[in-house]
Amino acid sequence: MKGIDNMQTWDLSIFYPNYDEWQKDLDIFEAQIDKFKDFKGKLGTYEGFRDYLLLEEDIVKTLYKVYAYAHLGADLNLKDNELGSKYQSVQLKLAKLGQATSFFSPEVISVGKEKIMEFVERDPRLVPYKFVMEKLFFQQEHVLSDDNERIMALHQPIRSIPTSMYNALAVGDRTDETVTLSDGQTLKINTSNYRSILPNLKNASDRKTVFEAVFKRYKDNKNAFANLYNLVLQNLAASYKARGYKSALESKLDSNNIPVSVFMNLKDVAYQNVDTIKRYIKLRKDYLGLDTYHTYDRFLQLAKSDKTYDYNEAKKLFFESLEGLDEEFVKNEKAALDEGYVDVSPKEGKRTGAYSSGFYGWHPFILLNHDNTLDSVFTLAHEAGHSAHTIFSNNAQPMAVADYTIFVAEIASTFNEHLLSDHLLKQAKTKEEKIVILENAIDGIMATFFRQTLFATYEYEANKLVEQGVPITEASLSKIMVDLYKHYYDIDIREEEGKQYVWAYIPHLFHTPFYVYQYATSYSASLKVYDNVKKGLPNAMENYKKMLKAGGSDYPVEIAKLAGADLTDKSTFEAVITRFNFLIDELEKTLKQ
Repeated sequence: MKGIDNMQTWDLSIFYPNYDEWQKDLDIFEAQIDKFKDFKGKLGTYEGFRDYLLLEEDIVKTLYKVYAYAHLGADLNLKDNELGSKYQSVQLKLAKLGQATSFFSPEVISVGKEKIMEFVERDPRLVPYKFVMEKLFFQQEHVLSDDNERIMALHQPIRSIPTSMYNALAVGDRTDETVTLSDGQTLKINTSNYRSILPNLKNASDRKTVFEAVFKRYKDNKNAFANLYNLVLQNLAASYKARGYKSALESKLDSNNIPVSVFMNLKDVAYQNVDTIKRYIKLRKDYLGLDTYHTYDRFLQLAKSDKTYDYNEAKKLFFESLEGLDEEFVKNEKAALDEGYVDVSPKEGKRTGAYSSGFYGWHPFILLNHDNTLDSVFTLAHEAGHSAHTIFSNNAQPMAVADYTIFVAEIASTFNEHLLSDHLLKQAKTKEEKIVILENAIDGIMATFFRQTLFATYEYEANKLVEQGVPITEASLSKIMVDLYKHYYDIDIREEEGKQYVWAYIPHLFHTPFYVYQYATSYSASLKVYDNVKKGLPNAMENYKKMLKAGGSDYPVEIAKLAGADLTDKSTFEAVITRFNFLIDELEKTLKQ
């Protein structure tokens, strides 16, 4: 048993044997930061520009190692204050690095694009920075003076506070709620296990009890979460105004040259096509015989399935879905789940959810909270897609441009979900199995396209409140969410105690503003790419691999085009609606069989 556990946890010893050795590198990293001051005023010379970039590259290699060890170690136990302190120490050094290098962008811009590009072309080691410099000059009107950039850098520790405070409030200081069900059974409920519990509760009052236990923390601390989110919003506002953007949204999109129209088209297509959501909800409500439909009823299954999928079974199913595909693609997808790089099971204090974390020069790591449900099988495939993307990119690109953007990241992950879904549908031998798979595919669109776009619209509207000078309170934030849920689902979430504070439940809103919309854009793109591969269109898989290998070597909208997905075209998003309707039609027919 111990051996099995070891295979399903991270082996962080590949970085350091202990924190004493880690501290030595952290001290070296801090000492290296001081070297940057020697380059101020010298970036107008070829030697100064070259040596600065080579020093930065050397320092970043150390940074990846010390950051990975502290970040991953802390996420395994957010209740361990000592581990959290070590992670915070890295973040403080990162802030110091930002302050020490704040002169770089203004000085490079003052030198001029023509001269800088000539420097880049003179040394093969600098050629990878060509696109990096292109991006910098593209944004030059939003780069501040040397002194002002330094001031912005000095405020970086403040901008990181919402992340640590949110983790402390939502996870670190959290205690599991104990509930008593109608049959007298007592359960401990937390954000990791409730999704696997709700589908098995046939009693409506039990579902209500469990659901309210999950959201109790957010209700009880609604004012604290509101003030914390206000800090996020005010940080965004201060930053976009200082840099001369028109809005927080524009500032978040501009760095990657993403047209605001991409966001608005996504938002509008989802908002204008909610009738299909309501059709699906009615189908579920009628089939399940519910008098009233609540948001937590989405976890009820239309077909009874007691089937569970332990981690090894989940991995086996995912590997089967890869059969017959491109050899290099299969190799990297399987490598993503290599032993020592996946932490599988929920544990006390462990960060909730799932992610893939990559660092140039190192194999990527996957965090799971595998609960043996079908959802957790899809999560495994999803995160494997991210890690495989990292492997492709790191193997093909130099460090300067290996890091792909969030915008394209979710293409790789949701492509795997489509792959797994079709494989499971082919395997389905009974009506019940087919219903389960169809329901999962539909719920995937509900969660990834519609729900994430709803949250993105919430962010958009919340930031508008700041722009309009409206006070940010738990009431004003909750009203946005209440209105959106009513429009999307025709459900009044005020009738579900705690649900109106769902904005506090979503960590991405606090950690990475204007992140979640990219789940929906990527989902739309991946559906297009997958359809091309499935149809066997000429070079479809090769084009997809070009995208995976491109890393961050171009703007993300252009990288998505490499794979055959044009996100500037509204029809790309409308195709998801077509797929959604098709799946519901199939489900309706299957239910009537």
